Amino acid sequence: MSNLAFEIGFDHYLFKLPLDIARFSNEHRQQIRYGEEAAKQQRVSQRSPDIYESKIISLRDRALIKGFEMTLTPEDLRIKLQKTGNRCPITGATFTYARQALTDWSVDRVDNNIGYTLSNIEIVSVIANQAKDDLDLAGIIKKAIGKADPDSALTEDEWFRMARFYYQKMKIEKPLSICKILTDKQAFYDYIVLMQLFKNDKKPSKAFLLLLQKYCSKEVVSKASKLTQKRIYHRADINVDVLYNSPKLYAWVKGFIKSINAHSTEFDPLLLDCLFA
Repeated sequence: MSNLAFEIGFDHYLFKLPLDIARFSNEHRQQIRYGEEAAKQQRVSQRSPDIYESKIISLRDRALIKGFEMTLTPEDLRIKLQKTGNRCPITGATFTYARQALTDWSVDRVDNNIGYTLSNIEIVSVIANQAKDDLDLAGIIKKAIGKADPDSALTEDEWFRMARFYYQKMKIEKPLSICKILTDKQAFYDYIVLMQLFKNDKKPSKAFLLLLQKYCSKEVVSKASKLTQKRIYHRADINVDVLYNSPKLYAWVKGFIKSINAHSTEFDPLLLDCLFA
């Protein structure tokens, strides 16, 4: 942390930024002063920071105050931001810059227990970053598929995109009963099972249907899949009404869900993959 403190002092002089040293703990203040003094002694040419340097300075200050590791460079941020296509992966909104707006780009630490390292950050909008806050992956998924929160800053679709985005980057640290959560959103539960019967060539769907055949007749699962394919191909869109307008298919799906709930421990991880992988 002493090197980080030194860099903070150096950069605040380099970029002609006011330095409120009282924000930092006593153990770091001397190194910050050393960094500032070193910049003066070297007579570095002072200039204004660009957007990436400004962000790095802010992150360094926060990291030192909170005790986080900080190894990012301005170039790291430039590349990360470029990869987003200048759009938030959660809201889809175009990023704004230094407007103190909810659409501004911001740096999120994926794992809140780890600091600002290249493998632990993503670029998202301020509103998405604030909504995620200190949620772990289980908490994000509950927000995505649980009961809607009318006071949430994000829409249901945005929470779902967030869950899908971070599912590739985070691990579930504690058991999560997806079956139990979905029981409170029965129409959505019905739709998920219907989609696995339809997308039966996808890897997560194949694994799901293979396990379903273990507890239900393989013949019935096959017939349900074929009927789903047939009915959906006759429509211009994929809607859960396909299921509700077919008594035979609906009866099968209800039976499947009963079996799924009875063996939820086995189905939970497969449902997660079907939803977010």
